Amino acid sequence: MSKLYGRDREWASVLRFLSAPGGLLAIDGPPCSGKTSLLRGAVTAAHDRGYSVVPVSGRRLAASVDVIEALDRVEIDRVPVLIAVDQAHEDPAALLELPARAGHPLVSVLVALCGESAGADVREALSGHGEVLRLGPLDDDAVERMVTDLLDATPHPDLATFTAGAGGNPRLVAELIAGLREEGRLDVVGGVARPRGGWLPRRVGAVVRRQVDAMSAKATQVLRVAAVIGRSFLLQDVAAMMNETTGALLLAVDEVLASGLVVCVDERLEFGSDLVWRAVVDSMPGSVRHALRHDAEVLRTRPVADGVDEVGVDQAGADEAAEGAVGEGDASKGAVAVSGVRSLAANGRLGAAIALARESLAGGVPAGAAAELHVVLAGILLADGRPADAASELEHVLATSGVPAPWRRLAQAGRLLSLYFATGSRAGAHALSVLTTRDREPGDADVVMAATVHSCLEWNAGRLAEGMYWGRESTRWELDRPTSWWQSQSAVSFALKLSALGEFEQAERLVRDGVACDDEAVTAGSPTARTIARARVLVQAGKLAQALATARRGASTARDRGLRILVPLASTVLATVALHRGEIAAAAEHVRRYRADLAAGEAVLHSGQYDWVELLLAHAQGGAQRVVELARERVADPGVARRMLIEEPGAASWLVRQALVAGDGGLAGEVVGAAETLAADNPGFEAVSVAAGHARALFERDVERLQAVAGRHRHPWAQANANEDLAGLLREAGEAGRASAHTTEASRIFERMGAEGELARLRGVGGVGGGAGEVEWGLLSEAERDIARLVGAGLTNRQVARQLFLSPHTVNYHLRGIFKKLGISSRVELARFAHEHEHEHEQEVAGVAEAAGTSSV
Repeated sequence: MSKLYGRDREWASVLRFLSAPGGLLAIDGPPCSGKTSLLRGAVTAAHDRGYSVVPVSGRRLAASVDVIEALDRVEIDRVPVLIAVDQAHEDPAALLELPARAGHPLVSVLVALCGESAGADVREALSGHGEVLRLGPLDDDAVERMVTDLLDATPHPDLATFTAGAGGNPRLVAELIAGLREEGRLDVVGGVARPRGGWLPRRVGAVVRRQVDAMSAKATQVLRVAAVIGRSFLLQDVAAMMNETTGALLLAVDEVLASGLVVCVDERLEFGSDLVWRAVVDSMPGSVRHALRHDAEVLRTRPVADGVDEVGVDQAGADEAAEGAVGEGDASKGAVAVSGVRSLAANGRLGAAIALARESLAGGVPAGAAAELHVVLAGILLADGRPADAASELEHVLATSGVPAPWRRLAQAGRLLSLYFATGSRAGAHALSVLTTRDREPGDADVVMAATVHSCLEWNAGRLAEGMYWGRESTRWELDRPTSWWQSQSAVSFALKLSALGEFEQAERLVRDGVACDDEAVTAGSPTARTIARARVLVQAGKLAQALATARRGASTARDRGLRILVPLASTVLATVALHRGEIAAAAEHVRRYRADLAAGEAVLHSGQYDWVELLLAHAQGGAQRVVELARERVADPGVARRMLIEEPGAASWLVRQALVAGDGGLAGEVVGAAETLAADNPGFEAVSVAAGHARALFERDVERLQAVAGRHRHPWAQANANEDLAGLLREAGEAGRASAHTTEASRIFERMGAEGELARLRGVGGVGGGAGEVEWGLLSEAERDIARLVGAGLTNRQVARQLFLSPHTVNYHLRGIFKKLGISSRVELARFAHEHEHEHEQEVAGVAEAAGTSSV
C-alpha cells in the first residue's frame, strides 16, 4: 500500500471493518482526496486476512460477472468475500442495489465514491446500510510529513506556505512538489527545501484543467466567471455577470460542487483551495481575464435599475409597483451602496470597500441606509486594525435620530469594543455605565459587549473572579439580529481566560462550536477569530501539532481576507510552536512580522503574548542573560508583568529560573513577589496559586515544596518545567536517582507535546542522572523503546512490525525518530545503545517508584 498521510483514523476504521466479514463501509471524499489509495490498501489487507476479493469499478458494477459469480459461490466455498468498488458514484442505481444483492453474512462491501456526485439519496442510503468515512483535507502536519518524505528534506516555511495553498488535497500536494522538481525550482540546502518563484507549476494547472474540461460547458463557464470574482463569491454575482437568473444556473452549480473544486461556506461559495483558484484563473487567456475583471468591477458599482438586481431577479415589476414613491431613487442608491460595500469586503478587498463606503456617504444616502453603512464600515475598519476610525463611524450612528433600536444597540456595542481596543482601560466607564444604568436584556448587543469589555478589563487588572463572572455571562446570552463579526470577541476572550486557567476542553468547545453571525461583509472574521483563539488554546493544552495546523489556517485566512487585526495574535502562536520545536529562525521571523504590525498600529488585540514570546526568543538566541535584560523592562511595568503571569502560568517560575542562572536574585525576587500578590488577590484560582508556589520553591531551593506543586500544574509546559526544576534541585542535593526520574518525566511531557526543541535543550543539560546516554534513552517513548529493543536484537522492520502489530512503514517512521533522538545513524549503534542502557533504564524505573513512595510519606 502506498503511504497514507493523515489518515490514521480512517485506516483504523478500515481494519476494524475487515476484522469480521459482513456489512458495508463507504469511503466518501472529493476527487483526489485519497479514497482510492485507502481502497487499494484495504484490498491488500483483505487478501492477507483470507478474503476472496472482487475489485470492480463503479461504471462496470451493474454488469460485473465477477461480482455475480462471487455472490453465487460464497454459500458453497464459505470463504469471506470483499467486493471493493472504486468510483462507485459512476452508477448510483447499481450502487443502491448492491447492499441488497450482497446481503450474505460472509460478504463485505467496501466502496469509494464522491458523495456529491452520487447525490443525496445515495448518501442517505449508504448511511442506513453501514458506516460512511468522510475524508476531509489533510492537516498541516500530515502535509509536512508528506512533503518531507517526497523530498527527503525539511520544508522551509516558504514551501510550507506554498503547499498550504493546496488546501490539504494530497494529490495537489504531490503534483505541486513534482512540478517544482521538474521545473528546477527547489533549492535544498542543509536538508531544508525552499521554492523559487511563486507561480504555479505547469503540472498543477494541468490537473485542475483536466477536471474543469471534463465538465459541461455551462459548469465550466460558471467556474471561470466565479474565479475572476474571487476565491470566495456569491452565486448571484456569477449569475449577474453571466446575465442569467440564479435558478438557471442550479444544475451547473450542482456539477461544480460535485467536482470538489468549489465548496459551500455558509451563504457563499468558495474554491476549495488557493491552488485550485489560481489554476482556474491561470487557465484563461490574459485578454479574457482582463475583460471578465472589467465586467466584475462594473457589476459592483452598477445601479439596480439596470433591470437585474443583486440576486439576478427581474426588477421591472417591483419598480412599476413602487413608481411614484417618495425617494425611491435614493433608497435604491442606499441599498446598492450597502450591497457593493459588503460584496467588496466579503472578497477580502477591504481597502476598496472602505473607499466605496466613504464615497457613498459623502454623496448622500437616506438616513436608514447611512446608519447601516456606518455600522458595516466600522466592522471593516476594525478588521483592518483601525479601532479609532471604527469608533468614529459608530458615533455618527449614535448621533442620528430615528435609527432602528437593533442597529443603534449594535453601534453602541461596536463603539464599546473599538474604544477598548483603541484606548484600553478608558473604555471601562462606558462599559460599566451600560451594565448599571438600565435594565439588561439578554439579547441586547450593547449589554453583551459591555459585559465582555468589563470582563477583559477586570481580568487584566488581576481581578480574576470578576473577569470570569462577566466573561461567562457574556457568552450565555443569545444575540439579537443584526450581528457583526467582531461580536465573536465575547467567546474568544472568555475561551482564552479558561485556557489560562487550564480549562482546555471547555475553552476549545467555546471557540470550536461558535454561533455563526449574519455579517455579509466580513464573512470570515468571526470563524477566523475563533480559529486563531483555538490555536492558542491548543498550544497551552500541549497539542503543538494541532496548534500549528490551526494557527496556519487562521493566519492564512486572515491575510487572504485582509483581517489585519487578527494576524499578529496568530503570529505569536506560530512563534511559540516554533520555539518549542527548536525552529529558532522561523520563530524570529514570526516575531519580526508581528513587531512590524505593532509598530504600524495594526495590532490592537491586547495580549501578554507579544512580550512573553519575545522573552522565549531571547532565551533561544542569547540565553538567560539576554532574557534578564528584557525581563527587567517588562517586570518594571506592573500591568505588563501581571498580564504575562495571568496568561502564561509557567512564566513566573521560568523567569525565576533564568534570573537565578544569570545571577540576578533581585529580579527573581520581584517575579516571585508579583506572582504571590496575584495569587493572594485571587484565592480559589489554583493556576495562579500553583504558579506562585512553583516560583517561591525554586527561588528558595525548596525541594519538598516544589515536589508538592509539580504535579498540580494543569498546563503541560509548566508541568514539564516543574519536573525539570525539581531534577536540578535534586542533583544539587546529590540525589541522582530521583533527579533522573524527574528529568525523564519532563522529557516525556515534552515528547507528548511534540516539543522537539525543548527535548534537545533538556538533552543538553549536563550531569543529568548517570550521563548523556541515560538522558537520551529516557527521551524515548515506550513504543520507541520497544522498537529499539527488537531492532537491537537483530529483527528486521517487517519482523518488528509483526511482533508489535504495526505496519513496516510505522516502524520505519519511529526508527528515524529514534536515530535522531539518540544521535546515531546505524542499527549496529542502536543495538549497542539498547544493550548498554536497558539495565540503567530498569534502575531509572525503580527510581521513579522510590520518588513516588517518598512523596506520599
